[in-house]
Amino acid sequence: MTLSITQSSVRVSNLPDWVIRLQCAAFVLLYAVWILPEIVGFRNVALVVGACTGIYSIWHYRQLVLQVRALPLYCIAALFVWASFHLVFLSQNPELSKMEYVRIWKYTALGAVMAAGLGLSLIRADPKDYWRVIYFGLCAPVLIYLFKFGVSKIGLGLGLDVPAAIRVYEVSQPFYVPKTDYVAFCLPALSVALGRLLALSHLHTRWRSQNFFDLLIQIFISVSTLFLFTAQNIKNGFAYAVLLIIIFTVFLFFESRAKLSWQKLSVILLVIAIFGGAASLHSQKNSSWKNLIADAKIGAQLDVYPQWKYASEQGYPLNEFGVQVSPTNYDRVAWAIAGFQLSLEHPLGYGLIEDSFGKLAKLRWPEVSPNLSHSHSGWLDLILAVGYPGFGLIFSALLLTLFHAKSIKEPWGSFVFWALLSNLLLWCTTEVSATVTFATLIFWICLGSGLSLVRNTSLLAADEIA
Repeated sequence: MTLSITQSSVRVSNLPDWVIRLQCAAFVLLYAVWILPEIVGFRNVALVVGACTGIYSIWHYRQLVLQVRALPLYCIAALFVWASFHLVFLSQNPELSKMEYVRIWKYTALGAVMAAGLGLSLIRADPKDYWRVIYFGLCAPVLIYLFKFGVSKIGLGLGLDVPAAIRVYEVSQPFYVPKTDYVAFCLPALSVALGRLLALSHLHTRWRSQNFFDLLIQIFISVSTLFLFTAQNIKNGFAYAVLLIIIFTVFLFFESRAKLSWQKLSVILLVIAIFGGAASLHSQKNSSWKNLIADAKIGAQLDVYPQWKYASEQGYPLNEFGVQVSPTNYDRVAWAIAGFQLSLEHPLGYGLIEDSFGKLAKLRWPEVSPNLSHSHSGWLDLILAVGYPGFGLIFSALLLTLFHAKSIKEPWGSFVFWALLSNLLLWCTTEVSATVTFATLIFWICLGSGLSLVRNTSLLAADEIA
């Protein structure tokens, strides 16, 4: 009997290759078009195909989901239960909550199943077969932006009639992509590129041509993402890019396996040059960084300077230097403080992912503008939406998956860690509590958790015998 179990553990059958290829194709399509307007059909097809194949993967590796390491997946499952309970018993606006439940939570559930199944499939497959496909999908939003930017500038410069769907816009238009969506979908690509540069710097063997090619790819993605943030004037994206490079540098110097080498020195110099040049360009376009602290002091005085209530409709106060505060600095500080106060008054949440801050602010301060909707902190908006219990489930799942990432085989380990780290950061001060970006957050957590369910031959053997 012992021999048969051992043999079975060796002969465990993986999923058919076509299933994994279909899952990867669905991921590439979904991540490429998720933030693009007016092409909902492609997104829906990718989600449905991915969810169906994800169910098949989860069932095939169902024993792995019984591990303690699957706790993040159970936290997300509990989140859906909590959202349903909240809708029925706790929502302060049942009609709007029901409409949002059918829309946002449906897409989020499909994405969660798709991601968990994809993770389970990839961890059992040879990374050489699928890593490049997944990484291409991750970088697709950046590459699409570069294409649209090039077509817009060159085509329009030559007097060509460029279709509206492939132009780049800086203000709201039918095909406009919000800055917050660019941060949510492109910052993970930059973060994972840094993770790959870190892995390259730790190679103790002589670099081969493939390593140099990998280096060029990561540098290209880093430069492209920083270019996007600069061209679109996305201060949030650039701020978190700086935080990520600081974390990257700390890891580079203080990891136990860190040793000074020419590879590491070359990576350091390249990264410093890239981020230094981008920082110089960005600072020239955004003088508001200079008055950040002075503006924050004004924003912290909610009752003395109440202009934050009116979403720029009544102008802005002056800071201690006699200069008008930057709306970005002033509003975000004031809204964050107001949102935190509201979260303490409504610890179970209002019930809306997208507009709880505006609704609760209207209850507390009836004079606030109807244009006030988000606190501009994704995490705070989630607390106001699903309460501290719902936020606790999401945040716990994310932290647990980050912790498990260190034991995932490469390249998936760094992929999960750096992608989730970027999400952890960007949700702090970015207006991302919305349909697509919320579904994406849950998607990343479930994908990382699926990848963390490492091979357990005894469980798989028992599954095969059954």
